[in-house]
Amino acid sequence: MLRVWGIIRKKNKIIKDMVVEDSRIDVSKSDQLHHCIEQICYKFDLQRPIWLPKNQREYEDYRRVVLTQDNFIEAIDFDTLELEILEDEE
Repeated sequence: MLRVWGIIRKKNKIIKDMVVEDSRIDVSKSDQLHHCIEQICYKFDLQRPIWLPKNQREYEDYRRVVLTQDNFIEAIDFDTLELEILEDEE
């Protein structure tokens, strides 16, 4: 099971946040992560961000990714979308 905490910040304040999970066992962790990102973007009514090599390194090293305007084609009205991988409770 993969759980992802999505946080929208503006001026260092949390504007919105939510936790989504993907408990499918027949798919890879990468597919689970991208499914969780899709769910977060859908709930926050955002376009899907561009996943850059920098984001992949952050994910692998820290299990946390900070997405900024550089990751979105359209203008965003917040400073960052943060994605944090929560530890499995199993």
